[in-house]
Amino acid sequence: MIEQLSRWSWRRALLLLALLAILPGAAALFLLTTRDQMMRSAENEVNADVAALTRLTDVDGVVTAIEVLEDRGARGAGGGLAYLLVDPENGATLAGNMEHWPRSIPRVPTEKPIVAAGESPVLIGRVMLLDGHFLLFTGRRIEGFAALRDRTIQVVGGFTVIILAGGLIFAFLSIRTAEKRIAAIEATLTAFSQGRRSVRIEDRRRDPLGRVSARVNALLDLLREKLRHHELIAEQIAHELRGPVARAATAIQARSDDPAHASLLARATIDDLLQMIDGVLFITGMRIRDLKVERVPLHEVASEIAELFGEVAESKEIELERSLHPAFIMGERALIERLMANLVDNALKYSPPGSSLRLRVRADADGALLEISDKGQGLANFPETPGMLLARGQATQDVAGTGLGLALVLRIAERHDALVHFADREDGGLTVAVRFAPESAGTPGPPAT
Repeated sequence: MIEQLSRWSWRRALLLLALLAILPGAAALFLLTTRDQMMRSAENEVNADVAALTRLTDVDGVVTAIEVLEDRGARGAGGGLAYLLVDPENGATLAGNMEHWPRSIPRVPTEKPIVAAGESPVLIGRVMLLDGHFLLFTGRRIEGFAALRDRTIQVVGGFTVIILAGGLIFAFLSIRTAEKRIAAIEATLTAFSQGRRSVRIEDRRRDPLGRVSARVNALLDLLREKLRHHELIAEQIAHELRGPVARAATAIQARSDDPAHASLLARATIDDLLQMIDGVLFITGMRIRDLKVERVPLHEVASEIAELFGEVAESKEIELERSLHPAFIMGERALIERLMANLVDNALKYSPPGSSLRLRVRADADGALLEISDKGQGLANFPETPGMLLARGQATQDVAGTGLGLALVLRIAERHDALVHFADREDGGLTVAVRFAPESAGTPGPPAT
């Protein structure tokens, strides 16, 4: 995002420089084009004068041609008409409105107009021979070009000053605006850190700073959810820790006349608390460490877990059905084993005697699918966020366990980029489905923060 801000600033600076470069270039092109047009127009007029004077001299003689030139010069006709008639033998000036013969123009007849160097205003003309003896220079003074050039320079200079001043003002206002918007971002972050979790940046512009604000708002939304999630976990941990202690204290007080039994109750309570703390620490540690990724045969793990819980199922007269097809995923085998063991153990706890439990593994185009279905109570007694810490709500507190099983399942699935879905069965009970990404998708993502 900093790079975007830098590119955005450079683009604006380059735009200003481009404008400053375009103006002199455009002015120079305009002047060159205008000068060329003036020169061509003057050349055409000079050629026309030479042709007319040649015809006039041939018909009426030199004196008549001189009278016509003097009359045109006296009346100011011709738009800058310049002429000079001299005797080449003695250099005497016979007629004309020029003070001297142009220094860069040779005193010989010319076939086309020539620009006289060093003359101001610019002078262009031709030399012709009259009556076989006299030399006549006839030309045009391009008087408007110098004025046009000066005016163009003034206009370009004025626009340059305006653009520079506008650029400086715009830069100043942009910096002030950016400082205010950055200050708003800082104030929002400060307010959030002080506990005002609903505060957000009010900036809907689509420039780079606006996109920064949008990303900061999204990050604050995520942090608020994370904080709420951790607060809920803390509340549930406190509740879970408080319950066994309170029950043990009541039981010990009721058995105050039997110290041995009271000691056993205290030890059982301590064991439950230690088991709960170990589960919480395991979940926390799993979230921050890297996985030991390998290719895991999901169907083989399911078969091993089924064998492990076979005796428990038999003792509860629960039929453990298996439908295991080859399926492979990338992950940490020990964690996958624990995920599956927790789900099977949880299903056995809530399945009534004489019911069935079905364990399925299969692979398809979307990846690998693990399903565990029981005939228990279903979703009716789940809390709003099943598996966070509690198992299946207050109605099942008489079932032994710390309530961390499903929480661990969700964390392991999260680390493996897997999705967990809970659904009621049509014929009663619960189905937990864990969808793993295809093996070709690569390794699981980085630790959650």
